[in-house]
Amino acid sequence: MLDFRHIITVRGLVPALLFALVLPLVPAASASASEQGGLHIAERLGSQDESERATGMSDLRRCGQEALPGLIRSLNAQDAAVRRGAVYGLALQPAPALAMEGLLKALGDPDPTVRSLAAHTLARIGRTAAQDVARLLACSDERARLAASLCLNRMGRDAIPALARLLQADDVAVQAKAAWLLGAMGPEAMPAVPALIRALATRDMRLVHVIAETLDLIGPDPALVFRQMTLLGSEDANRPFARLGADATPVLVRLLTRPGTPMGQMALYTLARMGAQAEPALRAALATGSDGQKAAAALLLTRIDPELARTLPEDLRRSLSGVLHQN
Repeated sequence: MLDFRHIITVRGLVPALLFALVLPLVPAASASASEQGGLHIAERLGSQDESERATGMSDLRRCGQEALPGLIRSLNAQDAAVRRGAVYGLALQPAPALAMEGLLKALGDPDPTVRSLAAHTLARIGRTAAQDVARLLACSDERARLAASLCLNRMGRDAIPALARLLQADDVAVQAKAAWLLGAMGPEAMPAVPALIRALATRDMRLVHVIAETLDLIGPDPALVFRQMTLLGSEDANRPFARLGADATPVLVRLLTRPGTPMGQMALYTLARMGAQAEPALRAALATGSDGQKAAAALLLTRIDPELARTLPEDLRRSLSGVLHQN
């Protein structure tokens, strides 16, 4: 007599085995469907047709965060319209920072609309994205550099720490760009003033002028500028004033090339307060500086040593005669 019990047992296991085999495939199938959904949303959001865009918005609201993987993948689509829709969809996500890597890459996209949308989206993310965006100012791709600049400009105060760190970069062009962006913020960039003044310790006169112009636009309190100037070249902020500033004099003398500007005036004032400490740098400027530097150096030196007025060149004595007579 045949024993059917083993057959019944095996047949009973078949549904369980099939379930065990199919179960691992469910998340993959679900993920694939999610990505396809995100792609369709990107296509609709990037469409020229208004009703298609409205459908895309409705789909995005329905899918929510589940559309994220598909939208991120759509950033690599060949069609620029789809890439635009992808960035637009990511911008409307509750946590666009989850797509930050893709958005950073989109700053170098060939399509200007994609770049602009990515820049504005990253600007909304704010400080979390600032450091990574700021690094792109050194990128070899001009399109990415310009888009990063737009993003940092739109970011405002959140970009200040990242831009202040870039002032210590090895690339003068990057330093100048960071300073320019800070200057565009005006008084809002006040927290960057100490870093800007430290960055004046460069021998590149073009960079000196950019940074000085930035400081003029920000308009810091003169007392803050004076204190930070005297600290130039010093690692010990607690030293008495009488011992501060000697290392700063070459930087301050370079600022004398900007007569009549706020930073030029502050440099003149700081050098005057330093007195004899500034004498070596002032004598060097008197010998080899520009006309503005020579005039300022002569004026300051005659306050340190009035007898020096007799040894000044005739043309310099004439230009300073009124001031020297008053002294």
